[in-house]
Amino acid sequence: MKNLITILLLFFAVNIQAQSIKLIHINAKWNQDNNYPHLRGLKNVDIQMAFLEDQTADLRSKIKAVPVILLIDKNGKPRGQWQADLTFKLNVKQEEVQDWVNRILMDQ
Repeated sequence: MKNLITILLLFFAVNIQAQSIKLIHINAKWNQDNNYPHLRGLKNVDIQMAFLEDQTADLRSKIKAVPVILLIDKNGKPRGQWQADLTFKLNVKQEEVQDWVNRILMDQ
């Protein structure tokens, strides 16, 4: 029993310390029909979704087009960004985003 508790505590500690790559998808509420459709197919990345309207004024002023995808490494450093074109759609292939995720993982 003592060993089981030790193993569980160790597993819990490792999971708390593990920091993953984050993909932040920001879109406007009025543009939800144009959410990036390939989020579920991405591997080894923690996906977070947010509405532009719910962000701080400072962040809103920096975003020029929605939707936008930001890739953040485990240290909080932005490593990739894609934003919509004039159609308010993200025209980026899932493979391109996954390649960026894989490169970041190899760098860590």
